Amino acid sequence: MVDAFWRLPCASPVLIERADPIVNPGKVAGHLHTIMGGNGFGFEMDYDQARKSTCSTCSVKEDLSSYWIPNLFYKAKNGSLHEVEQMGGALVYYLQRRGTPDEKLYAFPKGFRMLAGDPLLRSYTDNKEQRAVSFACLDHNNPGPETPGFPTKNCPDGLRLQVFFPSCWNGKDLDSPDHKSHMAYPDGTNTGKCPPTHPVHLISIFYEVLFDTGPLNGEWVNGKSPFLLSTGDPTGYGFHGDFVNGWDTGILQKAVDGCNADSGLVEACPYFTFFDKDIQKDCHILPRVDEQTSGWMDKLPGCNPIQAGPGKATPQANCGATTVIGEPKKTYSDMSAKGWSYDGCAIDRLDSRTLPIRTGDNDMTIEKCIDYCVSKGQTYAGLQYSNECYCGTSIAADRKGGYLCAMPCTGNASEICGDGQRLSVYKKGLDGLTNSPKLKNPAPVVAPAPPSITSTKTLATSTGKYPTTIKATPTPVSIPTDIPANWIPNGCYFDPVNPTRTLPKMGSWGEKITNAGCIKYCQGKGFKYAGTEYGGQCYCGNDISLGKPMPAADCNMACEGNPKDVCGGPRRLTLWENTKVIKTRTIPRIARALYKARGFWA
Repeated sequence: MVDAFWRLPCASPVLIERADPIVNPGKVAGHLHTIMGGNGFGFEMDYDQARKSTCSTCSVKEDLSSYWIPNLFYKAKNGSLHEVEQMGGALVYYLQRRGTPDEKLYAFPKGFRMLAGDPLLRSYTDNKEQRAVSFACLDHNNPGPETPGFPTKNCPDGLRLQVFFPSCWNGKDLDSPDHKSHMAYPDGTNTGKCPPTHPVHLISIFYEVLFDTGPLNGEWVNGKSPFLLSTGDPTGYGFHGDFVNGWDTGILQKAVDGCNADSGLVEACPYFTFFDKDIQKDCHILPRVDEQTSGWMDKLPGCNPIQAGPGKATPQANCGATTVIGEPKKTYSDMSAKGWSYDGCAIDRLDSRTLPIRTGDNDMTIEKCIDYCVSKGQTYAGLQYSNECYCGTSIAADRKGGYLCAMPCTGNASEICGDGQRLSVYKKGLDGLTNSPKLKNPAPVVAPAPPSITSTKTLATSTGKYPTTIKATPTPVSIPTDIPANWIPNGCYFDPVNPTRTLPKMGSWGEKITNAGCIKYCQGKGFKYAGTEYGGQCYCGNDISLGKPMPAADCNMACEGNPKDVCGGPRRLTLWENTKVIKTRTIPRIARALYKARGFWA
């Protein structure tokens, strides 16, 4: 009999924070985690709290569990540290691997939790616990084997962090002092028979979490990996994962017994229902630990100096890192000095803008956007995607809701300037929010299920599918007729966004974005390259060395000014080149504040 399984896609982190209710309940955790799952996650949580989640970043409504791992960072050649961008959230495999063909497998019981791996390890020993941790260096042109520690070569298509959890339970303890001894691995680590000390065979789970390491090729030094776990581990041997059960256990048991397809498709299980993809995307928890977790820093969050081993790392304390769990961080700024107030996070649509008047600035701030809207006689200002500003006189009620705005402004990283297709909205007058809200319950809010344009896009570097909110459009088979002379298409190009863009100059000319309009703008400014991105952005420059060619299918978003044409995609440029010799001029590159995977989710 072929082993049945399903893959549970988690669209994004619900939180990035030093929180760990298993190892450090009620306290700030020792190191940073990226956490996927239900918004009932907290510094202290039990099964009932998990089940009170109102949303999850994972797709199945019956599963409100929490899944987390340490965050991935890299050390730049100049010694500074920066987090590596997480691609999506996670893919969690649920595998029905029996020790014998007729063995009964069980669902996780209520209140169950466990940990896999050892964060203090800095060297490899060939045992089951360490065989359960692996790294997949994705390079489609030169594939290689998975490794037990960080890879020894660049991973142009991403680095996938993987951990397999033990599946043999002692049948009585929902947890244990070390959070591991109530569990054991079967004799084959990820398959086989359970030992007599742990006779109850549970369904197996396995995490895959993908990080975008391709842009970091230049940070390798003499073949040495620049990567670090948030524990200060430069080896990868200390990678680990945590799990808190939040399943409807009756439904999970039905799935374990009755969902026997070997396709891996979670949709093939008839017992599951699914969250709307916009709800997954916007499900979040506001951070409560006041510390820097993204962008350039000189040390890791918490007390985590780099310890390379080979002996076990020594836990550190009293380094000055905060241990305070505060109120949830606000995602807006007080603009009462300007006579304006916050009006919430609103959704935007490329084919029907929430606010019609637009400008952009690589030094965008909330104040700058409000000033621009005032100059246009408008009463609403909306900021989007870190550096875009929109203005109008009203907002339709169906565009408002508990949406997530968490991208820092390019001109002031302490301010929030919307998100992808999300607007941080401010309005004239003081009847909105002007200071921190007094939240009685720090649990997050969740967006209602709005009408949306959704698709399912297969990530090139993953074995599963992740939901997106991208309007997919076929790549045009011919060059649009309105393209100026001497300009030719240069394919789909990667845009790193942080810390700098492939093309640094943002273009705006008062009309909806098209390829022809962007080219004309860039040509008028004397640039050699023009690129459209995310359906509604235009960028110009003279150097594309920070980018790299990508598959044509990655550029799949319709232009807001011409839905029949394609204007890039998320972090993808539809690139155009002027073949006529032009005078090259140096453009200072503007460092952008980090768009994190979701810690201030961001």
